[in-house]
Amino acid sequence: MNIPKDDMSSGKKFLIYHVPVILYAGAIIFVSSITTLRTPEVRFLAFDKLAHFLEYAIFAFLTIRSVSNLSEKLKLEASLLISTVFVILFAVFDEYFVQILSKRNSSLYDLTADIIGSMLILILYYILKKRKLKLQKT
Repeated sequence: MNIPKDDMSSGKKFLIYHVPVILYAGAIIFVSSITTLRTPEVRFLAFDKLAHFLEYAIFAFLTIRSVSNLSEKLKLEASLLISTVFVILFAVFDEYFVQILSKRNSSLYDLTADIIGSMLILILYYILKKRKLKLQKT
């Protein structure tokens, strides 16, 4: 959806850029609260870490997309910093929530997979945006 930001109403902008990250964050918390949730038994342990990696890669993308569209004055670096801090704090909270409230196992490895997935996407987003901005200047 390539609608110029200036042509969008604030309600439509909120719906397109901010609602997806809010819903996704809610889905993460909802799934984390399921006490009987078990990871599928697969032949390799990495499946669980891959799921964490992908879950937070998507969350990081939705977050940076949302934060980048909060204000025209917000610089790319500020959006990246805000998104990084938010996603990491959310991941820490999520792992704590899993362990305390749902009595499921939580691990530092899960948190590490969350953070690596997030950081990979945030760095990639930053690089691609910088490249796009550089091309627009030339």
